[in-house]
Amino acid sequence: MKKLLALSLALTMGISLCACGESGSSADASSSAETSAESSAETSAAETEEESSPESEAESSEDSDTIEIGTAEELTAFAKSVTDGSIGGAAGKTVLLTADIDCSDVEWTPIGTMDLEDMSNYSCMFQGVFDGQGHKISNVTFDSDYPICGVGIIGMNLGEVKNLTAENIQIHCTDTYSMAVGAVVGYNMGEIHDITLTGSNEIAGVNATGGITGGSTNHVYNCTVDGTTIKVLGDNDFSDGRIVQCDVAECGGLIIGGSFGGTMENCTAKGKIIAEGNEPVGLGGIAGCLEMMDSVTDCTADVEIITTKGGHAIGGLCGYSGTHSVGDIALATEGVETHEYPGIIKNCNVTVKMNIPGATHVGGLIGTGLYYYGEETAFKIVDCTVNGEIIGAVTPGAVAGRAEHSVIESCMTDITLDGAALTDEIGKTDKMYESSDQSEEEPEEEAEESAA
Repeated sequence: MKKLLALSLALTMGISLCACGESGSSADASSSAETSAESSAETSAAETEEESSPESEAESSEDSDTIEIGTAEELTAFAKSVTDGSIGGAAGKTVLLTADIDCSDVEWTPIGTMDLEDMSNYSCMFQGVFDGQGHKISNVTFDSDYPICGVGIIGMNLGEVKNLTAENIQIHCTDTYSMAVGAVVGYNMGEIHDITLTGSNEIAGVNATGGITGGSTNHVYNCTVDGTTIKVLGDNDFSDGRIVQCDVAECGGLIIGGSFGGTMENCTAKGKIIAEGNEPVGLGGIAGCLEMMDSVTDCTADVEIITTKGGHAIGGLCGYSGTHSVGDIALATEGVETHEYPGIIKNCNVTVKMNIPGATHVGGLIGTGLYYYGEETAFKIVDCTVNGEIIGAVTPGAVAGRAEHSVIESCMTDITLDGAALTDEIGKTDKMYESSDQSEEEPEEEAEESAA
C-alpha cells in the first residue's frame, strides 16, 4: 500500500493545481466553441452523411456532454482515447452503455492509466461518469508482465462508475512493481457504486488486488461480487522479527484490494482469496486493507482464504483496518483526512473458512490495526457476526487478531480453531504490523510534528 499512497498524494496535489489553473480559461473555451460552431455550419451534406468509424464517432462526441457506447469496437476506441490522453480523460463527460458488450475477441486496453513517468499527467485517467445503465461488459481478458498501475475495465478512476455488471473477467499482472489490479476498476480515487461482478472471474496481482477495485481512496457502496477468485502473488521475508508493510504479496479482497481513506457500505461478496507465496499480508473477504476509512457498514462476506506459507493480517472481513487518533495525521503525507476515531465497523456479517498454516494477526472479522506514526490504528466493531472455521493460524481471535486501543461491542461468533471452539474475541500477538511510512527510531516525534 505504501506505493499506492505516494501515488495518491501526487495525484491529489496535481489535480488541485490543475483545477486552479483551469479556472481562468473560460474565455478561450468560449471562443473555441464559437469557432467550432461556425465550422460545423459550413460542413457539406456529403460529409455529414459519410459513415463514421468507432474512432471518428468517439472524436465527434468531444463536443457533447454524453458519449453513447453500444459495441465492443466503440468501447475499445473509447478506452484508447482516454488512455492516450486525446480526450482529456473524458472530464465533464457522461458515458452511457446502450447495450451489453461481449469482449471475447478484444485485445483489451483499460480505460485510463497512470503515466508512471509523470504521475501528474491526469489527462490519461478517466475523469467522467461511466454509467452502465444496468448493462453488462463480459469476457474481458488482460495479462501483463511489466510495471503497471491501475488495471481493470477502467484502469484509473477519478470520476464516477455506476450501474454496471461485469462478467467473466480474467486479469493477471505479475510484475513485482505492478499495483492496483481489479476486475472493474484498477485504482479508484472517485466514486464506485451499484456494481455487480458475476460469472467466473480470476484477478491476480502483487499489490492491492480486488474484485470491484484494486486500490481505493474514496467511496465504494452497493457493490456485489460472486464467483470470484483473488490471487495475491509474490513472497516476503520477515525473518528479522518485524512485520513491516512490503508492497509485495499484499492486500487482496473480494470487493477492494487495499483502501486508504473513504467509506464503504452495503457491499456483499462471495469467493476465494488465495496467496501461495511466502508470508502474504493483508487478506480479507471484503478487503485486504481498509485503513484510515471512517466507516464500514452493512457489509457481508462469504469467503474462503487459503495460504500455504504463513501470512499476517488476515480477517474474514478485512486484513487490517483502523483510524489514527490524530485525524489529519495522513493529510500532509498521503492526502487523506479522517473524521472518526476509532474507525467504525458496524452491522457486518461474515462466514469464513481459513486454511492458513502458521499465519499470525488473524481474526474472524479483522486481522489487526496498523502501527502508523506513533500508534496502532484502532477500530470500533459493533453488532457484527462471524461464523466459520480457522485452520492452522497461530493464536487467532474469533473477532480480531490484534486490537490495541480498539472496541468490540455486541458481536456474535461461532468460530472453530482446528476443530475446537474459539472463544477468545481477541487473539494474542507480541508484534505490531507496521507501516513503512515512518522511521523506526522516531515515530512518536514524527507524529507530534505532523499534528502540530
